[in-house]
Parts: sequence; structure tokens; C-alpha cells
Amino acid sequence: IRRVEVATGAVSTLAGSGARGSADGVGGAAEFYRPAGIALSPDGSALFVADNSNHKIRRVEVATGAVTTLAGSGTSGSADGVGEAAEFDSPVEVAISADGSTLLVSSNGGLRQVCVAAPPPPPSFAPIVVPPSTLGADLAKTWGDASLPQGMVTFLVGDDRERIESVSKNLLCIRSVFFRTMFGIGMKERDAAEVTVLETDLASFTALVDYLLSDKFDLGEEEGRAQRALDLRELAQMYQVPRLELLCAQALQESVAPATAVPLLEAAHTMGDGRLLAQCRRYVADHAAEVRASGGVEQLRDLGVAKGLLGDALDQVAELKMGGARTAAGRRAAP
Repeated sequence: IRRVEVATGAVSTLAGSGARGSADGVGGAAEFYRPAGIALSPDGSALFVADNSNHKIRRVEVATGAVTTLAGSGTSGSADGVGEAAEFDSPVEVAISADGSTLLVSSNGGLRQVCVAAPPPPPSFAPIVVPPSTLGADLAKTWGDASLPQGMVTFLVGDDRERIESVSKNLLCIRSVFFRTMFGIGMKERDAAEVTVLETDLASFTALVDYLLSDKFDLGEEEGRAQRALDLRELAQMYQVPRLELLCAQALQESVAPATAVPLLEAAHTMGDGRLLAQCRRYVADHAAEVRASGGVEQLRDLGVAKGLLGDALDQVAELKMGGARTAAGRRAAP
């Protein structure tokens, strides 16, 4: 089962080893035998595959590539039943009802109906646990360590070379492995009075230095908070400050909202953050109307990672709601 990113044309394998077989499994551990028709669940979370020569209907979780057998014994036949007690004869096409509860399967045995089991409940996205501060223990390392560099450094930040003046090198070194390497093992910056830092901005780099020197973590006003957390998290990764990275990840988890879900979805995909990506996908699916009202759908159309999945899910949710509204209006108008 292959996946094509609409925006880029990039092709990847979602599930299947490439060898003929019927094994369930995740990604490349699963096997198919001449998969034919497919249908996507209304919320975009699952694919249903007519596995033709295995005489089965398979389910593929889009987020993980996990493959399970929904119905079919693997033996050609026409017996009704539940799960593996049922039989199909070379299923070819599969369609799904608007509410995702029923599949219609076309096979040599005629048109069959399959009741889709409710998917597993969405993950709870338990809060990220941030360990206690190590500032006190880190400061104790400055006593008696002759290898720590002495003196101050001034950072010239961004394209405009904005200045952060007179920062203690030894404090930077005890708080960041990156700075310990930069100033402590004879690199050219060891004795430098000024160090240029590109590809960031003054506010983000100041927030990094402020955290290293005092443990202060402040993303400022609510507006723009998610983007500031993304920028600071990138610096925390680069300068190897794991606790700050967790604080930023925690802030991002708490920032998922109608106006931020889609930008964070794109950022999570770019960073390879599966947890945040899954949380944003679930939020968009569960809060379609709010995301649409915030302009998130228009942004979503430009994202290869989500186009054709979440976009379609939102459209289907909107159509269902419009249909329900029309039905309700018709009832009110009826004599």
C-alpha cells in the first residue's frame, strides 16, 4: 500500500513487505496478496483494503501503518459470519458509508456488507513530564574545575548582528554540552571575545541564554506563543539543553487550538515529532468546525502531509453537518 504526497509527489510505502502473504503487522512486517480496491474512513484514520487473493478485508491505520484483518477466513467462499468466520471470493471493490460504520464489498459472491468495529479510543496525550531543575547542581560544578574556561563572550545574533553582551563562558559550559565543546576543547571560539550566531533571532537566543543562566522559561504573551516555543525548542535541540526542550514540547502540547493546530501539524511533520503530529491530527478531526472557522482549512490545503487525509475528513464532517442542518430545517418546515 503506497502513499503519495500530493504537494511533492513523494512516494512512500505505508504497509506491506512486497512479498505475497497474509501476515498482519506494522508497516513492512505486513503482507498482502494482490490488494485491489481501497476506501478511506471519514476521519482519515484508516484504510480498508480488498485483499483480493487472500479473500480478506484488511484494515490499515494511516498514522502507524499497522495492518489487521477485519473480516475473512482466507478461504474462498460466501459464508456470512463475524471476523474470520466470514468468507469472501476474491473481493475487488470496497466502499464505506458516510458515518464510517459499514463497508460494502464487491466480490465474486455478490455484494457483501461488513460492519466496521469502532476504532480504538484516541490517545489521551498525557502531559509531558519535565524533570526538576538542575541549576543548583550545575552551579556547584564551577567549584574546583580548572578545565572550565574563564572570561566573558558577546554574541552577535542574526543577520543584523544584534548583541548580547558579556555572558559568562563557564556558566554556559556547565549548562550546555554544546557550549562546553565550543569553549572547552580548544575550538577557535575558546578564546574569542565575540561569537556570531546566525539562523535565529535576538528574542529566541536571548530566551535560551536567560534559561541557561537562571532557569527562567517565559514565552511571553499568548499570541505567538506557539511559534516562540517552536523557535526556542529548535535552539534547545541544537545547543543540547534537554530540559528546556521538554518545557517547549510541553508548551506546544498545551498550545494546540483551532488557530494553531494546522501550523503545528506542519511543524510537527517537519521536526519528525510523531506525538505532536498525532495530537494535531486528532484535534483537527475532533474540532473540524472550529478549525474551519479559524482559517485552518485553507492552510491545510497547502500541506502535503495532510492533504487528501485531514482535508477530506474536514469536508466530510462539514457535509454531514450541513446535511443534518438541512434535515432539521425540513422537519421544522413540515406541516
